[in-house]
Amino acid sequence: MGRGSRAAAPLGALPLLLLLLPLLPPSPSRALTPRISLPLGSEKRPFLKFEAENIFNYTALLLSKDGRTVYVGAREALLALNSSVSFLPGGEYQELLWPADAERKQQCSFKGKDPERDCQNYIKILLPLNSSHLIACGTEAFSPACTYIDVENFTLAQDKQGNILLEDGKGRCPFDPNFKSTALVVDGELYTATASSFLGNDPTISRSQSLRPIKSESSLNWLRDPAFMASAHIPESLGSSEGDDDKIYFFFSETGQELEFFENTVVSRIARICKGDEGGGRVLQQRWTSFLKAQLVCLRPDDGFPFNVLQDVFTLTPRPEDWPDTLFYGVFTPQWNGGTMEGSAVCVFTMKDVQSTFSGFFKEVNRETQQWYTVTHPVPSPRPGACITNSARERKINSSLQLPDRVLNFLKDHFLMDGQVRSRMLLQPQAHYQRVTVHRVPTLNRTYDVLFLGTGDGWVHKAVSMGTTMHIIEELQVFPAGQPVRHLLLDADRGLLYAASHSSVVKVPVANCSLYQSCGDCLLARDPYCAWNGSRCASITLYQPEVASRPWIQDIEGGNATNLCGPSKARASVPKGEKPCEQVHFQPHTVNTLACPLLSNLATRLWLHNGAPINTSASCRVLATGDLLLVGSQQELGLFQCWSLEGGIKQLEASYCPKVVDEVTGGAGRSGSVPVIINTSRVSAGNKASWGTDKSYWTEFLVMCALFVFAMVLLILFFLYRHRGGMKVFLKQGECASVHPKTRPVVLPPETRPLNGMSPPNTPLDQGYQALLDSSPGTRIFTESEKRPLSVQDSFVEVSPVCPRPRVRLGSVIRDSVV
Repeated sequence: MGRGSRAAAPLGALPLLLLLLPLLPPSPSRALTPRISLPLGSEKRPFLKFEAENIFNYTALLLSKDGRTVYVGAREALLALNSSVSFLPGGEYQELLWPADAERKQQCSFKGKDPERDCQNYIKILLPLNSSHLIACGTEAFSPACTYIDVENFTLAQDKQGNILLEDGKGRCPFDPNFKSTALVVDGELYTATASSFLGNDPTISRSQSLRPIKSESSLNWLRDPAFMASAHIPESLGSSEGDDDKIYFFFSETGQELEFFENTVVSRIARICKGDEGGGRVLQQRWTSFLKAQLVCLRPDDGFPFNVLQDVFTLTPRPEDWPDTLFYGVFTPQWNGGTMEGSAVCVFTMKDVQSTFSGFFKEVNRETQQWYTVTHPVPSPRPGACITNSARERKINSSLQLPDRVLNFLKDHFLMDGQVRSRMLLQPQAHYQRVTVHRVPTLNRTYDVLFLGTGDGWVHKAVSMGTTMHIIEELQVFPAGQPVRHLLLDADRGLLYAASHSSVVKVPVANCSLYQSCGDCLLARDPYCAWNGSRCASITLYQPEVASRPWIQDIEGGNATNLCGPSKARASVPKGEKPCEQVHFQPHTVNTLACPLLSNLATRLWLHNGAPINTSASCRVLATGDLLLVGSQQELGLFQCWSLEGGIKQLEASYCPKVVDEVTGGAGRSGSVPVIINTSRVSAGNKASWGTDKSYWTEFLVMCALFVFAMVLLILFFLYRHRGGMKVFLKQGECASVHPKTRPVVLPPETRPLNGMSPPNTPLDQGYQALLDSSPGTRIFTESEKRPLSVQDSFVEVSPVCPRPRVRLGSVIRDSVV
């Protein structure tokens, strides 16, 4: 499928990588731009919408086998929509109300939950159980329950007394509607991954609706605060030479327990169990004996930036017998920066890499240090976590109930694989993707995988995978801003995409080939659903080579419209590549704009005036939006044309023939179509535009004042920084002056007793006990004994923390040092 992603850094280097994440530059090479952007309500891409009164939170979608009915699970309601009628205005549909009973709502409110938001019944599971019934599970005001729906008449199953048949949904449906969960039905058995407690702290993977119910062991910490996103059934028993069993895979994010250097680091996981697992005989009774999990790694190849939070996974299996070619498309967001700076990423994993990881080494934890290590010593046989194969049957082990205790005891502590499942990053947009579904589309030459990606603000992106590169064909807004795309469902046979949000369900065709009017547009779109049939851009489903009069043209990877279409076919379907000149009339001395809308975001505009490129002048200017600003001063302004340039194709988008007419006589005496009169604003004499007398410059004045204040602050800070040394000295001198004012010392009387309590000696020669004082403010000559104290114990040197100038204490007098 293309080159693999760059090898990840070792775990020891990950702390340094986490510190450098905010400093890493963005990767513009993979931040692709959609070629076409169609806002909500655009006539170029029509679609149908269904919404019912007082029905909200459309959380589950299910398509019937024949594709005629779309089953919808919402808040306290189940709907059956006819794919043809229900989406039309006033279309009929079937509705089943399933509200939470009053007693459960009262208990929910008593436990501290919001009665309007939490204490409702949110449908979380809606799956086909068999050919006649569906199974539906809801939160039931934090008391989950399950019921059955008769498909033939769309009614809830009832018991013999006529009451709705309800079953306990604990372990199958979450208590909290905000918790993530996943479920699927395989051979009439329900496999679920959810939180099985009121507080949501007991995650479990279980199998119910079966004669052999089984679940994961909570006490072994196999799961750490997981958020389950998706699940898949892979029929690995088909064509297996080893007699292998089918596998059930679960995809989720959880706290990385093996990453001890960083707390609360989220990692994405893939876990697998065997469909034929029946639990252990003495060890792990009614618990999984084949549960193993591994880490999914989605890194940006340029700098190794990790996208470690899983949002959604779509499993693409061409045919059941081609399960080795299965691809897992995952949507990831980064844990750091909240996913706002780096957007999201789309990574693809191969079945070969998944199998290789689960066949590799195990990890084990040291009970004392809680550190994880790679198991390099031999493991018990049969291999722990493996399904029952022919080699196990040769040893008389025909079921997991017959597995040896040493194998099961090893599995209890060795459920984490040492290897990581590497991926190939396909796309890293700035949009925040939340949902993904994939369709493998056959084209004229080969097949391509088309991805439909739902964003958190109500948009759907359509992108095509071409090996190592991606191309975003278009983005279509299907819901108002603020409503995320919560669910995507693809009807590949009819070419329809269903999307659900909080308030509605929409039905969107996968392509609208009639949007592309020329051969150049059709090929530059690089849409696998469309091809040029010689006269128009048509759907690839209409291609019949035996009856086609002309060869169809399509180039998904190159989009080489210049060589394939030719100069005449590449342009729009207008004679000689020109559009009729649109007559527009200007009023004298006005500023006017000529629009040039482009279909493609990847194209550039080229304005021509009488066949020559337009340069910036006083009379016309090209705005940043691509429109042409024109001053109506002359009588005949000439011919203005706007051309689009993309992929070597030059196409005419707009052509104008403006003319200046008088305001009174401009439209008089003319028959037929009335030309467009544009009057944007008046201009004064001398062709100098004044943007109208009512134009206010208050906003510009405030902006200039703010910029001036900001510049002055920067100038002051720069001045202080340049003279920071002098400022420090100045401030310190001020501090010293405040602490020690320069005043004359106060004359103190001589001490009568020294500090040691003894009377002074009578000998006049011992002047060391005399008090040091100034007898007069004038000049005085000190003797050597006065300058040098005889007793070191009576002298002290004090240094203030505020002023570094030392102070000397001689006896009871404290003076500043002259040193």
